Amino acid sequence: MNLLIGLHHTIYHPRLIIIPLMIHLTLTITQVVGVFLGFSLFSFHRFDFYIPYWMLPLDNLSLLSNMPTTSNWPLTFVATVLIILIKSYALSMYLGSIKCFLEGPDNTYSILKIAPYYFKRMVVFSIMQFIYSSILIFLANLYWPLAVLTILIVIFFSLTPFLIVLEDTTVLDALANSPKQIIKNFRIIFIIILIAALLTFLIIQVPFNDKFTAYYFTSLISSFIGTTLIFAIMNSLHLSIYQFSLPPKRVRKSRMFFPPLWIVALLLPFLGALLANV
Repeated sequence: MNLLIGLHHTIYHPRLIIIPLMIHLTLTITQVVGVFLGFSLFSFHRFDFYIPYWMLPLDNLSLLSNMPTTSNWPLTFVATVLIILIKSYALSMYLGSIKCFLEGPDNTYSILKIAPYYFKRMVVFSIMQFIYSSILIFLANLYWPLAVLTILIVIFFSLTPFLIVLEDTTVLDALANSPKQIIKNFRIIFIIILIAALLTFLIIQVPFNDKFTAYYFTSLISSFIGTTLIFAIMNSLHLSIYQFSLPPKRVRKSRMFFPPLWIVALLLPFLGALLANV
């Protein structure tokens, strides 16, 4: 049921797909410029800049694996900070929009108003995620079982960004509540993780003819699947946290922008594929 609800909203609200695709395009632009200016992004496991979490990183597509080692550390630092801020803003829009749809199908909120509300808390979370990445890679090089143990521990805090939005709480409170919600919703979360792992494996195995096609379809499919799965997790958490719901705000909604938004969603990975193959 959670997956069907996630699929329905992902199709019905294409802006949920556009947000991660915009992040993907921004990362592509940054990395293409970095190739010419001699800088890269500080990123330790290359998943810390992506939303949704199951978005395949660019080194699986074509670009990151071919990037030179950075020779311009000031630009690398500035670019990394900017990407963290942009990612935090987008994550606020992304999860905030999902929360709005969970509270009622007729609720309408401007994503430009949603994003600033959670922005500072998402910046704190993104910085913590970035630090965790550095610790993880250090432990992996030092003694790999320590890295595995760290991953298992961090899994219990993986719901933090969702809880920040759903409960409208602080980062520390969300961190404290995350293990409880992991245990409470373990079955649905475990199923979704298995589905995500299986689908990611299948996507990687598809024999695309060229890098352009691989970039386009991998970006679009990963964004669609990832959004569906994250919506399913947030729906499960929402039902778990709130035992009652307020009456939805009834408004007359126009579907005039539905086709244009889907056109934008289909064009964004096309632009990214063009840039990645420059």
